[in-house]
Amino acid sequence: MNTFKTQKKLIAFSLFIITAITFILYYPGLFGDFVFDDSANILENKKLAIHNLSHENLKSAALSGNAGPLGRPISLVTFSLNYYFTSFDPFYLKLTNLFIHLINGLLVFIISLKLFQWLSYQYKSIKLESTSYLACLVCLIWLIHPLNLTSVLYVVQRMTSLSSLFGLLAVAIYCIWRTRSITWSNTLLTLVGLTISLLASILSKESGVLFIPLIYWIELIFFQAKNQKFQPIFIKKIKLSYLLWFGVITGFFLFLYLLPPYLNPANFTRREFTLDERLLTESRVIFYYLKMTFYPLLSDLSLYHDDFAISKSITQPITTLYSLAGLLGISLACIFLFKKHPMLLFAWGWYVISQLLESTFISLELVHEHRNYFGIIGFIVVAVYYIAQINNKKIQPFIYILSTIYIANLAWTTWQRSEIWSNLVDHAAFEAEHHPHSERANYQLARIYMKLMVLNPNQKKIYALRAKESLENAKLSYMPSNAAWYGELHLYSEMNWKITTDMLMQLSNRQKTLPFRNNNISFLSSLSDCQIQGFCKVPHNWFIQLTVSAIENPTVNDKIKSELFKLLANYFIAVLGDFKKGEEFLMDAISLNDDINGHILLSQVYRLQGELDLAQAQVNQAKELDSDNIWINEIDIELKKINSTNMDNSTNEN
Repeated sequence: MNTFKTQKKLIAFSLFIITAITFILYYPGLFGDFVFDDSANILENKKLAIHNLSHENLKSAALSGNAGPLGRPISLVTFSLNYYFTSFDPFYLKLTNLFIHLINGLLVFIISLKLFQWLSYQYKSIKLESTSYLACLVCLIWLIHPLNLTSVLYVVQRMTSLSSLFGLLAVAIYCIWRTRSITWSNTLLTLVGLTISLLASILSKESGVLFIPLIYWIELIFFQAKNQKFQPIFIKKIKLSYLLWFGVITGFFLFLYLLPPYLNPANFTRREFTLDERLLTESRVIFYYLKMTFYPLLSDLSLYHDDFAISKSITQPITTLYSLAGLLGISLACIFLFKKHPMLLFAWGWYVISQLLESTFISLELVHEHRNYFGIIGFIVVAVYYIAQINNKKIQPFIYILSTIYIANLAWTTWQRSEIWSNLVDHAAFEAEHHPHSERANYQLARIYMKLMVLNPNQKKIYALRAKESLENAKLSYMPSNAAWYGELHLYSEMNWKITTDMLMQLSNRQKTLPFRNNNISFLSSLSDCQIQGFCKVPHNWFIQLTVSAIENPTVNDKIKSELFKLLANYFIAVLGDFKKGEEFLMDAISLNDDINGHILLSQVYRLQGELDLAQAQVNQAKELDSDNIWINEIDIELKKINSTNMDNSTNEN
C-alpha cells in the first residue's frame, strides 16, 4: 500500500515537472504579438470586445463567427472572456492557450495510461507498474513537440486546442469506462459525458467530429470488442466485433452519400487548385507532416506554408506518385501485420482519421501545422510502447541514450521556436529567410519594415527600401495573391513616391482575373480606411476601379459582392460626400445579401441626411432579421441616435 502511495506521489511529481518544463519552453513566446489570421478573426471582430458578462453580449460573441459551418461559438466565447478580463493583450490570450495545452497533456497522460494498462493485462508485454511512467513519457513528448507550437502561440488556433481538449476528454472518459467494471450507472454517466464533451468539441471547431471515429477506432483496434477477461463480447449471440466492422462499412457508405456537395467544382473557384490537384497535393503534404513529426527541423517548421508546390498531375512532381504509393504501402503493411502488431495499424489509423477533414476533399488551404495537433498522439503511444519492450541489455543503454537525445532535441527546437515567436521582427525575418518563396512570409517582413519606418524617422528611407525589396520578393513568390501590390500602395503613399498608372492597372487586372481570396476584402478595406484618413494617395477613380474590378471577378459570390458594395458606399459618403450614390450601393448590397449590417448602415445614411422615417424603417428591418439578438447593441445605438436627432429637430423647431 505504501509502495502504491509512493508511486502515485512520484507520478504526480513527474507530471508537475513535465508541465513546468513545457511552461518554461513556451514562456518566451507568450510575449509575442498577433500573427496572420489573428487580426481578422479576433481583433476585427467587434462583438468579442464585451464590457460586461450579460447573456446578450456572450450570445452575440458566440454567434459572431463565420469560420466553419457552425461558427465555432465556444471558442469565440473564450476570446470574449479574455477581452473582458485582460482586453486583447496577446500575452494573456497566449497564456490561456498554454493552459489549455497543458490540460490536454494531462488528458493524453490519462488516455495513454489506460491503453498501456490494457496492453499490460492482455499481452503481458509491459509491466503494469511501468505503465504510469510510460504514460508520463507520452505526455512529455506530446507536450513539448515543436509541431504543436502553432496551436499555442498562434492565438486563433485556440479553436484547434480547445476542440482537442473536449475531444480528448471524451476519449479519456471512454477509455476509463472500458477499463473498469461496466454497470448501468457508470454507462449512463459515460454516455452523458461523451455527449457533452463531443458536442463541445464540435462547437469549438468542426474537426472535433473526428473524435467520434477515433473513439470507434480505439474500440475496434485496441479493445477489439473484448471484455475485461479478454473474451469476445456478444450482443444477442452476435460478436460485437462483427457489428463494429459492419458499422465501418455502413459509415463508409454514409460518407459516400454525404460527399457529393463537397466535390462541387464551384467550391474551388476561389482557390489556386482544383479538387484533383488538392487531393494529389495532400498525399505529399502528409509525408511532409510525417517528416516534421518524426524529424522536426527548425527550418521546416513555419507559420507559413503557402510555398508548398501544387501537384498538377500524378507525376508532376514525381514525388506525388511516390507519396501515393507510400500511403498505400504503409496502409497495406499495417493491415498485413495487424495480428502480430495491431498497434501499428492503431497508430496509422489514428493519424489518417485525424486528417480526414482538413487534408482531403474540403476546399481549405493546403498546409497548416496545427492539423497534426492530436493526430501525432498515436505515433507517440506506439513508439513508447515498443521501446518499453526492448529487453536486450546490450541494446537498452543505446536506445535510452538516443531517446533522451531525441526528446532533448524536441525541447530545444520548441524553445528556439518560442524565442523566435517572442519578437515580431525576428519572427518575420526568420520566416522570410527559411521560406523565401512564401508570399506571406515576405509580405509580413515588409509590413514589419513599414512599422519600423514610422517608429524610426531617422532611418525611414532605409526601412522603406527594405520594405520595397520584401514586397518585390513577395511578388516573385510561389503563386502570389495581391498582398504585395496593396502593400506598395501604402508604402508609396507613406514615402510620397509616385504611384504609377502601371501599378494600379496591374493590380486591377489581377483583382479581376485571379481567384478572389478573402484577404482581398481586408486589403481593400484597409486601403479605404487609409484613403478616408488622408494618408493614402491613390486617385479616387482608381480606388473605385479597384473595387469594381473585384466585383466583376467571376469567382466572387453574392455575399462577397455585397461586402464590396458596402465598401464603395462607405467610400463615396466619407470621401466624396455623395450620400445618394452611397445609398444606391447599399441597396445593391442588400439586394445581394439581405443582412442585418446592411440595413443598419443604410439607416445611418438616411439618418445623416435627415430622413428619419426611412432610417427608422431600416432599423426595424434589421431588428426583425436579428432573431437571435446578435446585433442588439448596434441596433440600440442606432435607435438612440435616431431618437436623439428627432429630439434635436423638435427643439430647433420650437
